[in-house]
Amino acid sequence: MPSASDDPAGPGAWRKEMSDRYKFFGEIALEKRFVSAEQLYEALTLQARNRVDGVIEKQLGQLLLELGHINEEQISEVLDVLYPVTDA
Repeated sequence: MPSASDDPAGPGAWRKEMSDRYKFFGEIALEKRFVSAEQLYEALTLQARNRVDGVIEKQLGQLLLELGHINEEQISEVLDVLYPVTDA
């Protein structure tokens, strides 16, 4: 496992990358200011309501897109934070 001091981006970069992996889609979208708290709440409420009603559950990003609160490029940016691709 690499140490923080081995990272050319700086000592805090590795820790930030690791902590981003344990965040939720909505948290990152909110931090990046792609959505407001109200928009996120709306989509999460809809997702929960659909789950209770037995409707096929959609991913949060899909709901935000359908509601017009986020675009595909922003979804991609959030996913890049959640699932970074690194050269092996």
